[in-house]
Amino acid sequence: MSAIKHRVKRLTTQLEEIAQRGMDRHIRLGVTGISGAGKTAFITALVNQLLQAESHQLPAWQVMAQGRYLGGRIAPQPDLTLQPFDYTGAIACLQQEQPVWPPSTRNISEIRLALRYMPDKGLAGQIGRPVTLYLDIIDYPGEWLLDLPLMQQEYEQWCEQIWPQLQLPAWRQLTESWCARAAALSTDATEADIAELAQEYASLLLTLKQQRGASLLQPGRALLPGELAGAPVLAWFPLPPEKLAGLGEESSLRQTLVSRYQAYRDQVVTPFFRDYFAKLDRQVVLVDCLSALNQGRDQVEQLAQTLQALSHSFRYGPGSMVTRLFRPKIDRVLFAATKADHLTVDQHHNLLQLMHSLMKSSRRQPRYFGTQMETLVLSAINATRQGQVERDGRTVSVISGADLSGAKSVRFPGEVPASLPGNGFWQEQGFCFQPFSPPGWDGQDALPHMRLDYALQFLIGDKMR
Repeated sequence: MSAIKHRVKRLTTQLEEIAQRGMDRHIRLGVTGISGAGKTAFITALVNQLLQAESHQLPAWQVMAQGRYLGGRIAPQPDLTLQPFDYTGAIACLQQEQPVWPPSTRNISEIRLALRYMPDKGLAGQIGRPVTLYLDIIDYPGEWLLDLPLMQQEYEQWCEQIWPQLQLPAWRQLTESWCARAAALSTDATEADIAELAQEYASLLLTLKQQRGASLLQPGRALLPGELAGAPVLAWFPLPPEKLAGLGEESSLRQTLVSRYQAYRDQVVTPFFRDYFAKLDRQVVLVDCLSALNQGRDQVEQLAQTLQALSHSFRYGPGSMVTRLFRPKIDRVLFAATKADHLTVDQHHNLLQLMHSLMKSSRRQPRYFGTQMETLVLSAINATRQGQVERDGRTVSVISGADLSGAKSVRFPGEVPASLPGNGFWQEQGFCFQPFSPPGWDGQDALPHMRLDYALQFLIGDKMR
């Protein structure tokens, strides 16, 4: 009897969701970004603003400015097989005596919000009854996101793309030894030989990420395997294209690597896309330009290439009732340059221009299919204060906050280039944008932010009229 009740309850929930989507009162928002771009902080801040919304903190969000927003609450999540987004845990990190940033995403998670508002248009507006918009926010590891381009590549194509990246000057010192072993691998290599080199490749990817700021790291689950740890489906790696071309179709080495690549693509990446990304209505792409600038030109250029590859992995196009129900498409994309609070306000325009420069190729795909796009410079959780000091008889803009050890710090962070500097600049100077700890926060008011109200207006403002 309990099993029947469970099935009836599940069917009822599914029918309610279909009805809400049919009436355009349900949005699935994917928060996308390379690992370290601030996805967890962004989602935490977005939920916090919607739960504790105050008009003076969200002036650009029209439903709030017009006094029509009634409030929000966390609703039961629709997919009970998914881990819930740990909003409570993230808030606890920010409220510690010495606050720390919430931990990075390590698995797929979801949170559903029920947002109540008074409509001002249509029949509901004439009747004057409140309406509920359901917002599902989907979070997933940035490492797994990097695998989506594999769906459109064969193993040979992937090797042709990845191998030159391993030869870049910024990484050659770390990659040279492994690349030599891969190039010398016997065509009759045993399972143990392949597994050992695959494990070394995974360790190499982690080192490139941590020490060199690399972003195009595939397979992503080699960095964060989850339940696939130790499985043969992760035991593969690139070969030099010239070595691969010399291997016959009967080569056991070639057959092993190709079959595992295909299994990973078809059994891991494709279901990941189908079950989560293919159902999105709106998307946020978070980009940490500052950390890439700290690392060097190769890292910034690779970030642009990574974002371009990802832009071809989503389903874009204008939304309609039919597509919402049967084949959802992403009809709005927000490209957000994060950590704006690490800069003085006068540098935000340059950061926006740099973002436009890096995203030039990435924006073509969604624009072609009619998706609306917006680019913002924002800080989901503002960790600094803007100020000015006198230096050598002139006024200089600075920022103040706490460094990662908790010590107070006043800094002139420097200038951001409006476009990518030439090679000579990196050899002579480079950049050094330093991180800050979260601000002291008692939870009485909503978290401090920069331009999150503009993000809300673009992402859900049209649905709350």
